[in-house]
Amino acid sequence: MPGLSYLKFFVFSGLIIALSFGCNENDKASIEKSASVFDIKQAEASITQSNENFMKSFKAGDSLAVASCYTTDAKIMAAGMPTIKGSDDIKHYFNQSMEKGFKKIDISTINIWGDSSIVAEEGTYSLSDSLGKRIDKGKYIVLWKQESGNWKMFRDIWTTDLPDTVAIKKIKLH
Repeated sequence: MPGLSYLKFFVFSGLIIALSFGCNENDKASIEKSASVFDIKQAEASITQSNENFMKSFKAGDSLAVASCYTTDAKIMAAGMPTIKGSDDIKHYFNQSMEKGFKKIDISTINIWGDSSIVAEEGTYSLSDSLGKRIDKGKYIVLWKQESGNWKMFRDIWTTDLPDTVAIKKIKLH
């Protein structure tokens, strides 16, 4: 009988090992499949459309529509001001910006890269007042993530190229 116990042990061990390798191969195939499903060109097109909506809504003075381009847990981290967190504060920030005369923002994407979990966008911006006078210009990085099936801004950071910009002095949350 002891020989039978060893035989059961080896069969059981072999079965466990076979299942382990099978699961690992399935997991690997699943990971590879999900990675191959991600299409950066599709993400770029979605981000480009979101940027167009952002610029159009900004020009229309619609801070609610602008804020809807961000995830619910988004953060804006701009030079010269504290971090702005969440939908309500982001809406308030853009509402203040628009009330202070910021009328038009032009966004120009330089590069987009990433994967299905997060996409990064690098670009430049130019901000103008209601008379068309440029108030600020600079560069930005945005991290995008999907929320409810749409790519939205998750982290937005920019910095001016101007040494003493009016934009930094004018916009305060307080």
